Amino acid sequence: MPKPEIQQAAIALVCACLCALQIYVFRWGVITPDTVVQYGQALAGVYDDWHPPVTAWLWRQLLIFHRGSAPFLILDSLLYWGGFAAIAEQLRRRRSLTAAWLVILLAALPIGFGQIGAILKDSLMAALLVAAAALILWREHTGGRVRLLLAITALPLIVIASATRFNAAFAAAPLLLLLVPRSWLRSSPRVGLALGGAALLLATTGWLINGVALKPHRSSPIFSLVNFDLAGIVAYGGGNAYPSLSAADAARFTAHCYEPRQFGARDNAGCARPEDSLAEYANRHHVGAIGIWLDAVIHAPLPYILHRLGHLNWNWRLLVTEIPNDAVFVMSQPNDLGLHFTKTRLAVAFGIAGKAMAWSPLGRPASWLCIAIGLLIVAPNLPSRNYINAIAASALLYGCAYAAVSVAPDLRYNFWTMLAVMIGLAVALGDGRRALAVIGRRRLIYAIAPLIAVSALEMGALVAGQFAS
Repeated sequence: MPKPEIQQAAIALVCACLCALQIYVFRWGVITPDTVVQYGQALAGVYDDWHPPVTAWLWRQLLIFHRGSAPFLILDSLLYWGGFAAIAEQLRRRRSLTAAWLVILLAALPIGFGQIGAILKDSLMAALLVAAAALILWREHTGGRVRLLLAITALPLIVIASATRFNAAFAAAPLLLLLVPRSWLRSSPRVGLALGGAALLLATTGWLINGVALKPHRSSPIFSLVNFDLAGIVAYGGGNAYPSLSAADAARFTAHCYEPRQFGARDNAGCARPEDSLAEYANRHHVGAIGIWLDAVIHAPLPYILHRLGHLNWNWRLLVTEIPNDAVFVMSQPNDLGLHFTKTRLAVAFGIAGKAMAWSPLGRPASWLCIAIGLLIVAPNLPSRNYINAIAASALLYGCAYAAVSVAPDLRYNFWTMLAVMIGLAVALGDGRRALAVIGRRRLIYAIAPLIAVSALEMGALVAGQFAS
């Protein structure tokens, strides 16, 4: 076996090369419609709340170094590969070289590699949380002032990541919990209270950053969620859930615009009226979006649940007969702001590889959520139980939050879900053969069974869909 110094250098060199390759292949970042909107806000320093403005604000700070998307791509790549390099090095120091190389391999899989190449809040959030997870892992095995320094460094990464998406507090709260004294978490009720408190604290911090400090223009994005849910209630036989439309109009728009994946995918412009009518109704009658939503759900709970389950199926890619081509974006949205991405052959190749991975269980959020459940089952017998529990809980809470708040099934929404489980899996395997032997055969079977069952369902639905078509 190579000397420790050589192993350390090899990990650093490989991750540095992968970071450089990332930047080279996706120079200077995939440009989507959301990218253009947020760059325009970054240039102007004027924000709206359709997207959490902290991403545009951070981009504005990066303009000090260079205009355009290059600083954003470089920042994401450094956080991502720096974080995975630090995780791999910590695993190596625990004499788990196999686990160290495994986590690097998982980070380099096509979907992760491609997602980091896109200039989006989802890739930024994931990169920030990877870096925070790496610092916390080092903190778990460090003492003294260094331990405090690592916590102080990880904290702003967690706070900013939590502010990048309206539901990101679910992902960030379990990591924040790893920074509190262990004496606060001596029982399950205390853990539950602390987790709820952490989520509330991060949600409040996100509101202070995005809603108060950055003073965004109010665009009421919540009406997009309310409209989708009302259309779902209509589609599943719950009657006219729209207070702003006649029964005939509600049925007509739902038939034309609604599908379990999302609302208006086939005709965005032609399907704008229902959402606009809700905003007009709320302003005219001085009612809130939440009030409209609650009234509809209370009067038709079963259609709402069926609608949400149908959408969650697409969000998790469980029993689906086709796979959307969104694993890796390779595009450049036309704009007059100077943003541009050139499709290199390597970028196209990663796009094709990402699509192939998305068709397999490795590219399905449902599969990784099953692995997260397995990690929670085996964690009590492992030395790194606290860290594994937190990272698995982060994946599960964030992934399951889409049961209520999602309006589209893009794979990028579950990017952190997949990355978190990859990290947790590597750390669990890094605890060594002796720790795995302590788990016991029965517990190990319980941990693996959900993944096997769900993978079979995923591939069976896909095969059935191909035969049907």
